[in-house]
Amino acid sequence: MKVDTARIQALYRRWPDDVRLVLLHGQDAAASRDHADQLARQFADPANPMAVETLAGNTVSSDPQSLVAAAGMMSMFGDRTLVRVEGLEEDGLAAITALLDSPAGNPVVAIAGTLKKGSKLQAFAEKTAQIASLVSYEPSLRDATRLVGEIAAPMGLRASREAAIALFEAAAGDRTLIRREVEKLSLYLDSDADRPQPLEVTDVAALGVGAGDADQYALVAAVAGGRPAAVVDLLGRLPTGIGIVVLRAIERRLTMLLSLRGIVDGGASARTAVEGARPPIFWKEKDAVAIELTLWTTQGIVRSLGEILAAERAIKTSGSLGETLADTAILTLARRAAAGRRAH
Repeated sequence: MKVDTARIQALYRRWPDDVRLVLLHGQDAAASRDHADQLARQFADPANPMAVETLAGNTVSSDPQSLVAAAGMMSMFGDRTLVRVEGLEEDGLAAITALLDSPAGNPVVAIAGTLKKGSKLQAFAEKTAQIASLVSYEPSLRDATRLVGEIAAPMGLRASREAAIALFEAAAGDRTLIRREVEKLSLYLDSDADRPQPLEVTDVAALGVGAGDADQYALVAAVAGGRPAAVVDLLGRLPTGIGIVVLRAIERRLTMLLSLRGIVDGGASARTAVEGARPPIFWKEKDAVAIELTLWTTQGIVRSLGEILAAERAIKTSGSLGETLADTAILTLARRAAAGRRAH
């Protein structure tokens, strides 16, 4: 069934039993990935380290029953697992049909790129009631108000047209980057769904969209690369009050590593996994990501993702130590990667 963005956002809050699979595809890969990340958050549980299972698209294509098996697997924790397919390909249609022919089980979100005109996968998804299929097109400036509004409203921010345009232009229309900036602004303005605040272009300028981004990127790389000393230095440079933003940036990096670890665990080299990543990894980061894949195990990544969610919840608790909790969690992750470096 072909759906719009509003329908996918409704699934952020509750995944109904009559939807077996969400297919996200189109030119705007950042939008597809952002939607998948938000869908995954409702399944995240620190007590369940296997709340999200990631499969590579080529694995699903070569072995359609791997998707059926993952969707049918019962969790030892008693909760549903979200099965996430990264880089679903056109010939993954056989796996999708096999999934729908099997008994209902764990929900599946599949991320594909731009499907060709006449795609049988897209046609099947759009005519099947048990599939929610969303195509995301490259956004233009005229989409700024709508796009920023979709992201900001759940965080309690009502963005003016000028603020939306400023955010859109600063992030070059990238939905993931816009979300990160809106998260900063929500913390800055102390907004929430039950505590809404207006967002004006003066707020965007006051916070300085992009402020500290270079250090933030470096911090994520230092954590994933197991360099605790660099992490301590970089934590001291970042603006205060963005601990949750940083934790979520690290979460995105580890989620990417988790999908690539699945390929490495299947017998491929770290370099092969990096070169074949979809969406592609920025060329300047390929060497670093290949090294990070040798430092982290699948089990270590899953454990760390659970700890990040636990830290975020603790930080949001009334009277918590806030940034101290964030810094402690970040250093713990860096030390775990460092242990992997020493093992090599």
